[in-house]
Amino acid sequence: MDMKRLLLLLGPTLMIFIGLQVLENVIITFMLFYSWLLAVPLLVGGVPLERFKTTSKSVMLGLGSGLLFFLFIFGGLNWLHVYLLDIDQLRVLLLEWGFSAKGEIWLVLVLLVANPILEEFYWRGFIFEKLRKEGTAKYAILMTAAFYTLYHLLSVIPIFDGMYGVVAAVPVFVAGMFWGYIREKTGSITAAIIGHVLSDLGIIFVYWFLIR
Repeated sequence: MDMKRLLLLLGPTLMIFIGLQVLENVIITFMLFYSWLLAVPLLVGGVPLERFKTTSKSVMLGLGSGLLFFLFIFGGLNWLHVYLLDIDQLRVLLLEWGFSAKGEIWLVLVLLVANPILEEFYWRGFIFEKLRKEGTAKYAILMTAAFYTLYHLLSVIPIFDGMYGVVAAVPVFVAGMFWGYIREKTGSITAAIIGHVLSDLGIIFVYWFLIR
């Protein structure tokens, strides 16, 4: 793998690391991260318009998978949060990250609009397209899921107690694999975006009903 390809795969993780770990500023983290996800594909070649096609099949796949992920996230943490989360410590962390009452609306907008669209645009759109031209579908699905999961470790490890942060990244990898699979089968990122929106809605529900 050449350095240019490696940089494209590691870029989002580097942006999160610089923002959260080095500068310790969530707003800057968001700016660095989402600017990378949007600007790099546009500068390097973009995503073919056919990857945004919407069919009844893609909508149903997106809604069905998204609902399952939503139930898994919200239902699972609603049931197990006593064992997995230190709610008081998490509230302090979120306040440090800027998720106060004034920041809640931005949290919702970022998670439900910017995050699913730009992440899928980058991973299942731009990166998948490049990797698929170089290798098999399995290779493209695995690589996009792995590097998509990598930077989530930086955000989930501080949230969960002990090694549960690493375990919490497993569903992220599973979701990435599934969204890559339906991207391959449908030729579109529409289903992945819809599923991603509903998955992030599960996170919003966890915040709103368990943590807030």
